[in-house]
Amino acid sequence: MYFIIDAHLPWAICEFLKELGYQSLHTSELREGNNTSDEVITALAVEKNAIVISKDTDFYHKFLLKREPPKLVMVKVGNMRLRNLKVLFKTTLPLIIESLATHDLIELHQDKIIGIG
Repeated sequence: MYFIIDAHLPWAICEFLKELGYQSLHTSELREGNNTSDEVITALAVEKNAIVISKDTDFYHKFLLKREPPKLVMVKVGNMRLRNLKVLFKTTLPLIIESLATHDLIELHQDKIIGIG
């Protein structure tokens, strides 16, 4: 499983996923860094069959309209301390992974996970 972490989330989430053995890339690692366009990120996700993880509502709306990127985890938690965000990912990642097997869009909230599509 390959994840692309958008600029709206900290690099530490990418690092956490790598520590668990997942292939992960943060947009800061790309040539244009965190200024990489959504279109380039989406094209990379298609090329690598990757799942985009983002807080950017542009990805959410594009997914709803065009189903791009192919798989999206939309983080809907508002502002959250890094420590708490890491705990959220640590506790919900198994369910996120399971949900991605049957859904293309996952909404991650502080208190729930919603699978769509």
